[in-house]
Amino acid sequence: MMSASLAVAHGQSLEPENHVPRPGPAAAMRLLLLRVAAACCLAVAVLAGTASLSGVIEGSGWFPAIVAPVFAVHLCAGLLRAVRGVRWAALPAAAGIAVASIALSPASEINIYGVPFAQWVWSALAEAGMQFATQVPPVANSRYVAFSILCFTLAISLLVELLASFRRTAMLIIMPLSLAPVIASLFKQEGAGIGYLSLLVLGVLGYIALIPYLFAPASSKHSQPKLPTPRSLGILGISAMTCVGVLLAASFWMPGFRSGMFPEGQRPSGDLLASNVDPLINLGRDLRSNSGAPILDYYTTAGEAPYLRTQVIKDLSTDRWEPTEGLMQHTLDGTSAVTRNFSTFNSTSEVLRMSWPEGISSPVLPLPNQTYFVQGIVGDWNWTHETSVARLTGDAMAATNDISVAYSDLDISTQMVRNIGHFGIDAGDQLAGEYLRLPQDPDDTLEPLLQQTLDEAFGDEGKPANDIDAAVALQHFFRSGNFVYSERTPLREGYDGANRRVVEAFLTRRQGYCVHFASAMALLAREAGIPSRIAVGYAPGEANGETLEITGDTAQSTPERRLAEGTELTGYTVSGKQSHAWPELYLNGLGWIPFEPTPGRGYAPSYAPEPTRTAAPQESTAPDVPTERSNPSLPASDSPSAQAQPAEPVEQGAQAAWLVPAIVLLAAVALGIAPWRRQRLREERLGRVRQGGDDAAPALLAELQAIGADYREPAGNHESAGDYTTRLGEDHPQIAKELQSLKTVIQESFYANRHLGADDAAALLDALHAVQANLRGELTVLQRISAFLFPASVHPRHSRAVRSTRAKL
Repeated sequence: MMSASLAVAHGQSLEPENHVPRPGPAAAMRLLLLRVAAACCLAVAVLAGTASLSGVIEGSGWFPAIVAPVFAVHLCAGLLRAVRGVRWAALPAAAGIAVASIALSPASEINIYGVPFAQWVWSALAEAGMQFATQVPPVANSRYVAFSILCFTLAISLLVELLASFRRTAMLIIMPLSLAPVIASLFKQEGAGIGYLSLLVLGVLGYIALIPYLFAPASSKHSQPKLPTPRSLGILGISAMTCVGVLLAASFWMPGFRSGMFPEGQRPSGDLLASNVDPLINLGRDLRSNSGAPILDYYTTAGEAPYLRTQVIKDLSTDRWEPTEGLMQHTLDGTSAVTRNFSTFNSTSEVLRMSWPEGISSPVLPLPNQTYFVQGIVGDWNWTHETSVARLTGDAMAATNDISVAYSDLDISTQMVRNIGHFGIDAGDQLAGEYLRLPQDPDDTLEPLLQQTLDEAFGDEGKPANDIDAAVALQHFFRSGNFVYSERTPLREGYDGANRRVVEAFLTRRQGYCVHFASAMALLAREAGIPSRIAVGYAPGEANGETLEITGDTAQSTPERRLAEGTELTGYTVSGKQSHAWPELYLNGLGWIPFEPTPGRGYAPSYAPEPTRTAAPQESTAPDVPTERSNPSLPASDSPSAQAQPAEPVEQGAQAAWLVPAIVLLAAVALGIAPWRRQRLREERLGRVRQGGDDAAPALLAELQAIGADYREPAGNHESAGDYTTRLGEDHPQIAKELQSLKTVIQESFYANRHLGADDAAALLDALHAVQANLRGELTVLQRISAFLFPASVHPRHSRAVRSTRAKL
């Protein structure tokens, strides 16, 4: 009895030591509510942080898909941690939900060939990375981009749950939560803003207020949890108001809140430099992806498949070329005839039936030129008279499946256009305001280049007497072999997309894809006094071998034509490979008329036929082929070099014995980075040489220049491949024979289109090794060590010098 009294006096329990009091039903319910509240706070914080990317990624259509997975991850983890005995399963269960969400995401439909899960995820993320790298924010929302955001958000959620599993690290959740707002503050035009940040802060504060209840030992008084007191709620409210007030105050003066940290139009993208915005830069991305996934199918009565226009760019005077907003639009409902802004002289009325296998994914409706009747739209849609662009409302996108279009197909000759222009109404003064305006030219480099190019295109006879002959001359100039079609060179050269700087580079280097051809012809036409604009959409689709026969049930009529029963329409399929841009020029009496300056794409119109003496140049996709011309003013890729980060200071009290090995290890790793990167690049180039083909010679030249840079014989900034090899041969006569063989192969590949074969690779690689051995043998021991540890060929300056090298004979 006395021992019991002493035990009570000392606060000891009379119950067995291994007995743990269990909370009653009411207390257990309160604990469950607190866990759910904490999980909701974490989910809200994660979603608020990710939502701040809404200006980095176009629109908000990607956001709803991440809400349910994020709440499922946090609620599942929070509930399992509230159950005694299964708390260890909280994080694995959350990871399982994340993996299931990724596997069941809409992007999984892309994996039609059953690629293994890990490989498919990696490929999808790689494609998303390319789309991010080749676009200026806001990045176009695609299935790959939405998938990458889902993976990014779930990774943040899992990292937050990992930190929230332990009381000592629970406060560190702010680190992963701040990642998305930091990205938004860098790339978002209007900055991260305070709306999403305020919501994130409120979620974090709510979770911090609940931490004492979440980690209370089961045997303490907190095993009987109570809801927060009014005093605690008041303190929490004051803290929240203070934080939001600080954010509001900071938003008035601190960059990142009210504006992006990087200058508009310049966004670092690794080794790539994106310099423009949608839709032109997205077009280049679509071409490079070479996606064969069908976008839409259509059937037409016309003998030739038509171009389909989605957008028109008329203002070419700004730094960012994009469709003009604020044009007069007419709201239409369902089947409608639209106001014509073109002549129907000597044209036939054709019908187009369109369908979307995967549903309509874009509000912009692709239509042929000179469309005048649209049938089958369910709901409201808008028609822009000036540009003939149609845009569906959200309800119309969801409800519309198939549509029919009537359009006029011109069948006229160049002489007819001359005659029509002679008697037509001159609308040049009405269009001179914007359709003849050239970009601002502060350096006075564009105007002389345009005039010089016009003189070359028109020849000794000068500008033709009428606009159609001038337009035909420009189209022939681009399609006659003076320019090379290449989808990859512009990206690596740093001028993807289109603007004044890009057109200057294209006219100088004479390599690019359809965006560059269309943009250059539009500017040259304006320089010649012809109103012009750029149309974006799809080149004629690929014939799919199918036909559509008109029966009594499908017979239909348009204002000018009725499809008789038994009429057959030829089927075509449009995919991302048909993404295209072309110029439209205004010709008196006819209106806006399309032209096709891009060689190997689409077809030349009847009023600007291809010259019979000129063969269409073959498409070139060589990524690194030098050209005869170079543009000294073209900016090189500004990707920052990797900077060695200083080692973090060791924790106080750590034994000195750990410091020296750590420093040695870090130094060894730092010294090994450059040699490892040099060897990786070398093996990649030699592999391309061994395979042969059109990529072999550029790889051979790149490795030769890298060897010269490493062993103190670098190529000059504007030194051609021939001049460089000749100079090396004169300075090192003992390897002149090997250098001559390399020079011959490189020049034949670049200019004679005779590419290196796989059987010839061994001899050329031996010559390359001989050059390397000779240059290396002329260095001292210390110079050799320095060349190995610090190879100059991996420095960004070497890359810029190689890109600016002129490769002329």
